[in-house]
Amino acid sequence: MDRKKENSEELFRKVWRVLKGEEEAGSDGEVREVVERMFRVAEMPPLEEERVWAQVERRIVKNGKRRRWGRVMRYAAAVTVPLWGVAAGYLLWSGWQGSRQEVAAYVRPQNAVVLTLASGERVALDRKHTGDFLVTEAVSIRQDSSRGLAYESRGEQATELQYNVLDVPVATEYRLVMEDGTVVYLNADSRLKYPEVFTGGERKVYLEGEAYFEVAKDETRPFAVVAGGVEVRVLGTHFNVNAYPEKQQVATTLVEGKVEVSSGKRHAVLSPGVQAVASEQGMKLQEVDVREYVGWKDGLFVFSRMPLEEIMRQVYRWYGVQAVFFSEEVRRMTFTGVINKAMSAEELFQVIEKVVHVRFTIGKDNQVVITPK
Repeated sequence: MDRKKENSEELFRKVWRVLKGEEEAGSDGEVREVVERMFRVAEMPPLEEERVWAQVERRIVKNGKRRRWGRVMRYAAAVTVPLWGVAAGYLLWSGWQGSRQEVAAYVRPQNAVVLTLASGERVALDRKHTGDFLVTEAVSIRQDSSRGLAYESRGEQATELQYNVLDVPVATEYRLVMEDGTVVYLNADSRLKYPEVFTGGERKVYLEGEAYFEVAKDETRPFAVVAGGVEVRVLGTHFNVNAYPEKQQVATTLVEGKVEVSSGKRHAVLSPGVQAVASEQGMKLQEVDVREYVGWKDGLFVFSRMPLEEIMRQVYRWYGVQAVFFSEEVRRMTFTGVINKAMSAEELFQVIEKVVHVRFTIGKDNQVVITPK
């Protein structure tokens, strides 16, 4: 761990101790200033942090008394400390019970996940499809209310590939266990095409959208994901592929193991913590905090100085709300935080409003207008 990270973690612990002993409430402006000072520490040289901490503490501790814990908790909950504080930030959020403001007209979409069989039959995977609801010559297909869809081989030797397609709509995520034991977590607004049973010398699937793969190891049959002209090949590993069309790029983030990413004439072998971003302009490799790219699978929004425009793309896929920005300046405003996806859309907007100088107004047809304060 480098010197800067050690200092930042120590600062977080100090702020935590001060907040936890609060007895007297402070104004919104004072609390906002404390949080903003915490955030700015991430950009400061190590020697300045003690000076900043002294200023933070003077704001929180006033006239020898500490402000009430619950009051500041609403703001600290947004986790505007750097992302090394993900675990602590999640704890902060889970203790927050901020006031709820009533906003009209929001209705969360309720579309079903749809499975399209090789025959062309489409099956809406609702609650009535539980247990072994479908049996073919090669597999039994089971749906579990908590674990999603699972394929189990019936031992019959398949002679040709029979493809199924799983469509996951907005406001939904879904888990799939393929016949070889590979587990796939599909993000909202995504599609996966895959064989009922893998045959031949490779295992290949086709992705539109985003998915996290935990590939069952099989050294005799490499596993490949094809998405947006990019192919990711592995033997057994954990990785995330983001191929939503509006980005016009495919981002492969490796969590565990090793993968080879191919795009046109470019090839790269990734190690854990490295991301390959492929587009028409070529391929770029970069080291990343993988939590930012796979947090969605664990029920978290993880934003690292992310523009509101990109945040609202993710919000749309989870809540089904369409953003209307007041100006380009508002579109480019950034937010850093870790927020539990169990929050309602209204609660998520309130958290962002406490940190960013914007206001969210939900109107008809699930539109949300974002204006400066």
